[in-house]
Amino acid sequence: MLAESTAITWSDLSSVVTAITGQISVTTIIAVIAGAVGVAIGMVFMWWGVRKAAKVIMAAARRGKLSV
Repeated sequence: MLAESTAITWSDLSSVVTAITGQISVTTIIAVIAGAVGVAIGMVFMWWGVRKAAKVIMAAARRGKLSV
């Protein structure tokens, strides 16, 4: 037999929405954005460093000597 299903209403979700909106503020949004920007800048520098290291290694392999 199938169990009887009931629809979810706004009154069921209102306590969850109230709890979530109580945790979100301008300060937390700014902190998340600042963290994302920091991670993005770190990834760009890491990408640049990996490309530079690969270029140096490939040049050293072609010439037979290491130069920076």
